[in-house]
Amino acid sequence: MVNVADYILDNVDIVDIISRRVNLKRAGSNFSGLSPFQHEKTPSFMVSPQKQIFKDFSSGVGGNVITFIMEYEKLDFWDAIKLIAEENRLDISEYTKSYNYSKDFVDEKEKIKRIHKLSQDFFIDSLKDSPKALDYLQTERKLSSQIIKDFGIGYSPDTNYGLITKLKEKWFNEQDLIQASLIKKWQSDYYSFFRNRIMFPIYDTRNNIVGFSARVLDPKDQPKYLNSSEHAAFEKSKILYWLNFAKDSIKTHDMLILVEWQMDVIALARLWLSVGVATSGTAVSTNHLKLMKRYTENIYILFDNDEAGKNATIRALKIAYRENVYPKMIVLPQKFKDIDDLANITDWLETFNSCIKDSKDAFLQIYELLREKYDMSSPIDKQKLFNDMFGLIVNVDNYTIQEHYKQLLADKVWLPYEVVSLQLNKYIQTDWKFEANRKTKIEKQESFRQPDREMVSAALFYENILEKYMEDKENWTSFILSVQSIWKYRENSILQKVLVKADSLSQEDIKELNEIQLRRDKELVELNGDEKKFMIIKNAVLPVLKNWLQFILKNSNLSADIKQNLIDSIKYADKYGVSENK
Repeated sequence: MVNVADYILDNVDIVDIISRRVNLKRAGSNFSGLSPFQHEKTPSFMVSPQKQIFKDFSSGVGGNVITFIMEYEKLDFWDAIKLIAEENRLDISEYTKSYNYSKDFVDEKEKIKRIHKLSQDFFIDSLKDSPKALDYLQTERKLSSQIIKDFGIGYSPDTNYGLITKLKEKWFNEQDLIQASLIKKWQSDYYSFFRNRIMFPIYDTRNNIVGFSARVLDPKDQPKYLNSSEHAAFEKSKILYWLNFAKDSIKTHDMLILVEWQMDVIALARLWLSVGVATSGTAVSTNHLKLMKRYTENIYILFDNDEAGKNATIRALKIAYRENVYPKMIVLPQKFKDIDDLANITDWLETFNSCIKDSKDAFLQIYELLREKYDMSSPIDKQKLFNDMFGLIVNVDNYTIQEHYKQLLADKVWLPYEVVSLQLNKYIQTDWKFEANRKTKIEKQESFRQPDREMVSAALFYENILEKYMEDKENWTSFILSVQSIWKYRENSILQKVLVKADSLSQEDIKELNEIQLRRDKELVELNGDEKKFMIIKNAVLPVLKNWLQFILKNSNLSADIKQNLIDSIKYADKYGVSENK
């Protein structure tokens, strides 16, 4: 029986699936577009319909259509398979039926998701049996029965063994539950991680429960919020609470509001629109911004109305600016701590609509809030204000917008633009945090593995790829003959394998050869004229041949005539790479 991955790859077209998510343009026999994984201005994303692969040269991500969906949608293998099957009306029931029972799970992520679904059922049943928890939600938090049901809110009883017993009945053991971050071990005993708490399920983008955020029921308990630890199916930096259910509304209304907590998301949904999302016990990350940006460019930040919320907004803005996202900031009247607090007044709609209407570009809003905080008659406070604003400006990944913010700051503080620009340059040179971030970014860029010259040369000959670029093959004859005269004396090289024993290539070699060919396509396909293409190819191959020649000449078993012929061959190829009529 064909495995599910092969079934998917045999029945879908990578160009069709990727083009639904990325704007692709024809580039010779391939397609190109802007990277969907990293901000860029020049296309470096390539898709090959012949090989059914893609490569994003800006981020280093590459592979087949399953790899793309996993990376783009932030899904694990099985959820990517299910999504592709749904979009293309493929029946994969024969492949998934063995995953219906817990004892048959062989994939760790699938097993953990099953555990969380059963745990959610347990928490919902426990809420029905807890008048105290129900009264808290309905009376104190003013949540209707429908809202409680829609958001899957539950309750974890104040006992160590209820959940453990329930899940063990479903064939899961203690080690499985530890991996799922639902129980802990102390000495020789096990205990539930969540006890006497209101439970909010956290979903991935495929509606699988992968974690929980738990709020105290008793104010004396600490901490106020307790979140699942990360595990195989739950990476906090890649998941936003409620995005799986809010994404359609976000697209419809073309806006997204980032809030701090689950109750804030729920408050937005029951009072206004279901366009709110929140992180799950972690700061806003680059992956979070990429997720939000996928659904809308109109992002609003609405954090708690206190100093901590203001600082969290500044941190989030720095991440957003690096991703070329420029949110607006919603500020509530000072008497309201957060949107959930606002939800408890009778005229909330008028108040909140006014806040939305008055929302501003977050850079300007932060400036106005800091202006209230600092004493502008104090040179020290004034410098603090500048440093806070400079800390935002240096993260802006757009020269035009960076200049706009510099001019805006200069206008606000009544200083010439040149003075502000000079101060910013000084800040950049002296602020060690920015310098450290800059070095980290450079090191990350340099860490991408670059293929060696020999592999690049081999890629040009792999699967007769040269024929794609050769319009007049006769003009390449001397060059090709030179290569052929050298390779047979360099056994077990990647180029020799490509030319005479391709079946000995490893899967890693084939993957890299295909990716290099996509890179070459990007460089060569738009060139006019055989000679230009040839010069690029010759410059890639000749250094390898010359290095080989130095190695071969050390072989004492070769005759002087053979060595001289090899030297002459290299010289000829170097000087007369194309025929004299060119």
